[in-house]
Amino acid sequence: MLDSCEIRRKAGAVIQLAAYCCDAPWIALQSGIKNWQRSGSRGHLLLLEILAMKIRITLVAAISFCVSIARGDEAIFAWTYTTDLLPKGKWEFEQWMTARWEKEHGTYNVLDFREELEYGVTDNFQIALYLNHHYVNANDDVPVADPLHPKKRLRGVYETGGEDVHADHDPATPFDSYHFESVSFEAIYRLLSPYKDPIGLALYFEPAIGDQETELEWKVLLQKNWLEDRLVWALNVNYELEYEKEEGGEYERDGMFEWFTGLSYRFMRNWSGGLEFWNHHEFADATIHEHSAYFVGPTIHYGGERWWATLGFLHQLPIGSAFSQDNKEFAAHDGYIFGDEHEKYYVRLRIGFNF
Repeated sequence: MLDSCEIRRKAGAVIQLAAYCCDAPWIALQSGIKNWQRSGSRGHLLLLEILAMKIRITLVAAISFCVSIARGDEAIFAWTYTTDLLPKGKWEFEQWMTARWEKEHGTYNVLDFREELEYGVTDNFQIALYLNHHYVNANDDVPVADPLHPKKRLRGVYETGGEDVHADHDPATPFDSYHFESVSFEAIYRLLSPYKDPIGLALYFEPAIGDQETELEWKVLLQKNWLEDRLVWALNVNYELEYEKEEGGEYERDGMFEWFTGLSYRFMRNWSGGLEFWNHHEFADATIHEHSAYFVGPTIHYGGERWWATLGFLHQLPIGSAFSQDNKEFAAHDGYIFGDEHEKYYVRLRIGFNF
């Protein structure tokens, strides 16, 4: 894919080439005036046929090139960010829908929704506003602690809980609810472009404020392109601080370190397919390493003239590690990490509209 500046430069070059070829018959006839043959001669007709063929080939190539250019600001991955940004003065509305489900036991289904409005302040600086909300259906999904030994679980006994279940909910009953979670602001500044520099580099910052928690998130975004921008690799290194409100008005602090990476190939006009990988680390009180979980799955992307869509799937791999005693007892199960943090399957659909 190309960024907006590169698209304008290459499109301009193609137009100039087409214009030159359109003028070619007049130039050729002027340069060959000394060898003029009367109209209808075999040499004259051959010359005109050759020039007409060149014009047709050039115009077809120019049209094909301009049509096949992919927009540089599309999200070709479902989870991994690239360094491609909106051009200066352009807007985009994006709808996110993420389904995540299945824990160790029982029922746990969540639908996350996010509406995003993006704006290109400059070609290298983009801002956005998000609305975050979700629907949760849960029942008997988390282990129950042993009353006599709170750091141990009662084997085979479960209750309703999870990060998205309200803290004051009765754990003996199913939970089914919609909740508006938070409002987020996003800012991305690109330092290097993958179309002009050996690698793309951008910095990302996102604060989020909600009724139950406040989050601060930082990302370093990297991107590398090959094969005339048809093959794209991206890497995100993220750190996040969460301040979650507890009973009595106190806040619990948690930290998260994670990285996403993806490889995508444009296999035909407007279509890309690839693979994404996610590794998540959780830290209680932002200092105590609790667990590490791993996810992998495919991504498919379509980019139209005014809109685009990306669909991704992630499956948790049974190679996770629990480090704290609490996570070893209540979150780890057969190599998976569940608890309050993770589910086994994730599907995300992102749809963007440019204006």
